Formats: sequence, structure tokens, C-alpha cells
Amino acid sequence: MRKKAVKLALLLTSSLATHAQQREFGMLAGGSILNGLPLHGASAVTAGFAPGPTAGALIGHDLYSRWSGEIRYLFEIQDARLRSPGASATFGSQSHAIHYAVLYHARVRQARWRPYLEAGGGTKIFRGTGTEVAYRPLMQYAYLTRTRELKPMVVFGGGIKFRLSARLQARIEFLDYVTRFPQRVIAPAPGIGLSGWLHNFVPTVGIGWMF
Repeated sequence: MRKKAVKLALLLTSSLATHAQQREFGMLAGGSILNGLPLHGASAVTAGFAPGPTAGALIGHDLYSRWSGEIRYLFEIQDARLRSPGASATFGSQSHAIHYAVLYHARVRQARWRPYLEAGGGTKIFRGTGTEVAYRPLMQYAYLTRTRELKPMVVFGGGIKFRLSARLQARIEFLDYVTRFPQRVIAPAPGIGLSGWLHNFVPTVGIGWMF
């Protein structure tokens, strides 16, 4: 009976240790790069957002050998801007994104390094934070506004995780946060068209604690 009790205790300890490593809290930092879109009715004028820094956090659950899921939040500083060959205008702007994603790993959980693909969806809030003025270059084509706008978002990409210790891992990844263009933060002037998909390319590095 004593041997059976010892074996059972070891089994429970092993099970709890394995379970304790199925959750992750992580921090991310990196950059943000976005595409611009042409203004229809304005020759050679584009609207978009400038590159900027980004930071975020995630909570993950690694319940299967190759599949896991994550909830993550991302904060970005990305000034709204209008550009033409002879002029440009910028306006303070930031965004907040939250989404849930499913990850498929090319290697099992016990591997020291694990490439993965990621896909998910959520929402993104664009916020104009600059100071509105009476005149700004290119304002005859579009207005840079101090407002906010929420957009549905699709996320996909991939990366690689590196096991640093039993409870610590690092990651490098590249994701694309895809939304429709926010037409209230950058509002086209009457007679000007502005529509399309905004691709927000986000390379990051991160560190995660397993618990």
C-alpha cells in the first residue's frame, strides 16, 4: 500500500507540474508598419498611418501537443497622415487591439524551439489624439480628426518560440492585423473616395512566463 501511495503521489505531482505549464503570461514589444491607400478623386494623394512603436500582453493556454490559444492586447502609436508628392500632413493617433487567436505548432510542446502559425479575430479601436487646427496641408482632400472608431479585425501570421527554462520562453513573430480603413479618423472630403483594407504589419519579440 505504501508503494502504491508513493506512486500515486508521484503521478499526481507530475500531472500537476504538467498542468502548471499549460498557461502563459507574456509581454510583447516591437514595431508597426501600415500600408497607405489612394484617395479617389485626388491625384497622387494617399492616406494612412506612419510607422511607430507597439507593445502588448497576452494570456495563453497550451492544452494540446501542437495546438494552443491566446488572448492578447496590443497598443500602437501610429500617427495618421496624408501624403502627396509635394506636401504632407500628420496628426497624432494611436490604436488599441484585442483578439483571440489559435496557434498551430510544427513541433510538440516538449521541444526546445517551436515554429508556429497563428490565425484569429477581434476588434481594433483607432483614436485620433492630435490637435485640430483651422488649416492643414491637403485638407481639401481629407480631414484628420480627433475621434475614435472601432473596426472588426482579422489576424494571421506566424513566429517561433524558444524555451529558455522550465517556466520561461521567448518568441519572435510577425503578424498582420487586417481591418477596413477607418474613415472617421481620416475622413475623406466631399467628392473624394477612400475605402479598402488596411494591413497593419507587426513584428514583435516577447517573453513569456509559464505557470
